[in-house]
Order: sequence, then structure tokens, then C-alpha cells
Amino acid sequence: MWRLRDDDSQPVITAAEQIHSAHRMCHLKLSKTAILFFMSKGSEYLTERYVVTELPEPFPCFLRRRPVWQMNDWPICFLFGGSGAPQAADSVETLAALGVKNIIAVGMFGAFSADVQPGEIVVPHKAFVEEGTSLHYYESIEAAQPDPTLHRWLMDTLQKRDLSIVSTDAVYRQTFRKEQLWRERGAVGVDMETSAVFSVSQYLGLRAAALLMASDLHPSSPDAPKWQWLMTADMRYDLTEQALAAAKAVCYEGD
Repeated sequence: MWRLRDDDSQPVITAAEQIHSAHRMCHLKLSKTAILFFMSKGSEYLTERYVVTELPEPFPCFLRRRPVWQMNDWPICFLFGGSGAPQAADSVETLAALGVKNIIAVGMFGAFSADVQPGEIVVPHKAFVEEGTSLHYYESIEAAQPDPTLHRWLMDTLQKRDLSIVSTDAVYRQTFRKEQLWRERGAVGVDMETSAVFSVSQYLGLRAAALLMASDLHPSSPDAPKWQWLMTADMRYDLTEQALAAAKAVCYEGD
């Protein structure tokens, strides 16, 4: 069972109840804009190069608590968002319960289109749903979209291409046939979190957009050159700087 058509009952537990329960007893208050990293090294880069403060309590998500930082000169917080759609949804729900209104999801995607080169940063305008988490929020959902205002601010600030991707639960079930079908529908690559971030944020009334870098190339056929991982530390750092610029633009434009 996913989301039931006639189910108007309340959740057994909410993020707000969980973080204020004896299980967590959290007293954090976060800035309205959050950078949510779905890759390693992003938070570490910002803590090493900018004046930031690690908050006195860990981020009180349900699945795995983790550090959260605040920029000293900007009303921006940042943290690692987890891996995969369930942890992404947990992070978004928890951010909402702590007062965050704007989320910039930052991560990587595997490119299966010849139109995308390694290291290219895109601002996706659509994420096809091939993960199960979104179907607990919507009875039926084919694709999830970013908040249009936040998406436009990122596009205006960063001048990147806005392409479509697909988000999956199953890394090792990306078949050649399946990726060909996604190419025919306009998708250029695959990640594991973006559609869940978009769908859960929309459900909760938050604004979310994403900034993704092509980290690896998928072969288009069994006879093509094999899968290649091409992400470097410098590429991660460039993506992180772009994410910070986007978050600052959100602060300039409004709350």
C-alpha cells in the first residue's frame, strides 16, 4: 500500500513530534534557507573555507542524526541530507519542523545522455519519480517539479541549463532499455534523491530547487565504453561554491 485514496487519517508520528519527544528533545532553531548536500565533502568544504558555527545539537532527523552548521554572515544553514529518497524525505520533514522555508538540494547524477558532459552543473526543472517514497505523499505522481520561484532565482544567478532527470531507488537496476526509455522522455541522467526532495517539499509547503553535477557517464549500450566515475574533489568544490552563491541569491531575493 502507498498513499490510500480515502485515507484522511493523521500520521502516527510527525517530524515535529519526534524532534520534541523524549527520544530527541531538540531545541534547535534554523535559518529559513538550507543547503542540503547529497554528496560528501560539501559541508566539509564550507566549514574549512568560511566562518561558520556548528550548532550545539545535531540535526534531529529520525534515521540518522548528523551535524548542522550555520553561516555566520548569512542566514543560511547547511548539512548532509543522507542517501536515497527515504533519508531525503526524513531530512526535508525535519527541516520543515525546524522552521526552514527554502531548500537547495545539492548532489550528483549519472549522465546517460551524450548531451551532458562530466562536471556539468544543471538546475533540473523536472525529476521523474522512480522511487517509492513520493508515493506515500501522493496517490499518483509521474514527475516532481521544483518551486518555480526558487528555480528561477537559481537559473538567473547561475546561468545553468534546466534539464530533466529521473530519481531511482535501485542503483543496480538501471538497465540499458530503461535508460533508453528515459532518454526518449527527455531525461539526461539519474540520481536518488531529487524527486523526493521536490515532492515532499511541495507537500509540506516548502520551496525547493536542486543543483546537480554530472559525476559519471553511463554507457548507452553493452558495446559502448564501460561506466566511468569521473567526479573529482575540485568538481565537488566548484559545485559547493555554486550552491552557496544560489543560497545567497535566495537571501537577497526574499525570505
